[in-house]
Amino acid sequence: MTPLDKIKNLLDGTVDPENLEDDLELYEMAESIYGRDALEEMGVEAPERPSESIAQPNGDSKHEVQMPTNPISVAPPNVESGGGRNGVVFFLTLFLTALILTNTSIGFGSVLPLCDSPNSETICEDKLVLSEITDYQSPDSWTEPLQLDLVDGILLAILTILMVFSLRKK
Repeated sequence: MTPLDKIKNLLDGTVDPENLEDDLELYEMAESIYGRDALEEMGVEAPERPSESIAQPNGDSKHEVQMPTNPISVAPPNVESGGGRNGVVFFLTLFLTALILTNTSIGFGSVLPLCDSPNSETICEDKLVLSEITDYQSPDSWTEPLQLDLVDGILLAILTILMVFSLRKK
């Protein structure tokens, strides 16, 4: 009986159980079609499988490929922490938070004389009011240090939340 006839008989359901016990490939086909339980109910025992390697045909070519029976372990991917976009967000928010805290505690006016011009009689304070930053040369845009405005508080809260979320792991 040719291998093609054996496969036809297997698909028709007229295969002899002894043929299945003798032919490993035919048994594997029957197992995938009918299931192991159905074959056991028919009294068909699985043929011995080779333990070293399995010869499998490689497409339509004439040569065979030896496949190892033991699975090859794959190393887990390297996980880098603190890099990438999260690191950029963290350092940007840290820098902006430091700027706002510096302005609130000692003031930009003590470091950079942005408002006081040499010919002006109006003296500016040290802390720049962030809501009036567009008109920074006006004396109304400056206040005493250590005064926390609503804009300062909101910006500090948002930057702190962004900084905390940039530290979490993916």
